[in-house]
Amino acid sequence: MKILHIIRDKGHELALSTALAQSTDISQKVTLLLIHDAVLTRAETLKGLETFALKDDVEARGVKSEYPLLDYKGMLGLVFESDRVVTW
Repeated sequence: MKILHIIRDKGHELALSTALAQSTDISQKVTLLLIHDAVLTRAETLKGLETFALKDDVEARGVKSEYPLLDYKGMLGLVFESDRVVTW
């Protein structure tokens, strides 16, 4: 099962702990998409989870992303290829 977590806020502990817990199940592929202020989350916080950041939100905050960037088309691709989408 592919699970996509879309996270909007930096440091959302429940979202991060849930995604990390789900990633321990080998039958689940967990992916994170950081949007809004969550693009400011540091990579070491995510402990190896497959993570992307929304390009427009990174650029709007004037920062350099530690994650691969996706445009809106790429975001929709992630949503439609996932079995479950959770937005935090």
